[in-house]
Amino acid sequence: MKKYNLTTLGIAGMMGSGKSTALEFFKKKGFATYDLDIEAKKLLKKDTVIYKKIIKVFGERILNKNKAINKKKLRGIVFNNEEYRETLNSIVHPELGNIVSKICNKHKKRGTKIIIFEGALISKKSKIGSSLNYILYIQAPKTILAERISKRDKIDRKQIKKLLLMQKHIEKNEKNADFIIVNKTNKKEFKLQLNFLLDKLSH
Repeated sequence: MKKYNLTTLGIAGMMGSGKSTALEFFKKKGFATYDLDIEAKKLLKKDTVIYKKIIKVFGERILNKNKAINKKKLRGIVFNNEEYRETLNSIVHPELGNIVSKICNKHKKRGTKIIIFEGALISKKSKIGSSLNYILYIQAPKTILAERISKRDKIDRKQIKKLLLMQKHIEKNEKNADFIIVNKTNKKEFKLQLNFLLDKLSH
C-alpha cells in the first residue's frame, strides 16, 4: 500500500485578523479544512461528558431554559477570569485534541495531502498545536482589528477594546508560529500571501 505524507497546518490569530477568510481560501482551493471553534461547540451538547464537567465547574447559571449551555454567558465568564479560562480549556482541549487526531487518521487513510485547522488558541505550547506540522499566525494592527470587528459584529468601540484586551494571551502565540502573515491592506493582498504560503506547503 502506498504511503502518503500528511501535512497539517493550524491557523491562529486574534479576533478580526482574518482566520476565517484564510480557512475559506484553503477550502475553495480544495483542501480539507476544520474550524476548531465549531468542533468545540459540538462537545458542549447536552448530556455529553464535557457538558457535565462544565456544569460541575460553572454551575447552572450558564444554562438556557432548555438546559443547553449558553455559550455567550460562558464566554463572558471565562473572558473576564483567567483561572476560569484555563479551567475550561483543561476540560475541552484534551477532547478537542482527540478529535484532531481522529480527523488526521481518517485523512491519512484517504491519502489526503494537506489538512488546515483554524482556532484562535492554536499554539506550539498547546497539545493541539504541538501535534501539527506548522502554525500560521495572522497578525494585524489593533486599529484595523477594531474596524473589522465593529463592521462584522455591530458592537461599540468600548466593547471591542475590552475584547481585544482579553485576547492578549493569544497575541503571545505569534512568537512561536512557523509562519506570520500581516493582514492589514485588502483581501487581494492577503490571498496573494496565502498563495505564497501554499506554495511552500506543497513542495
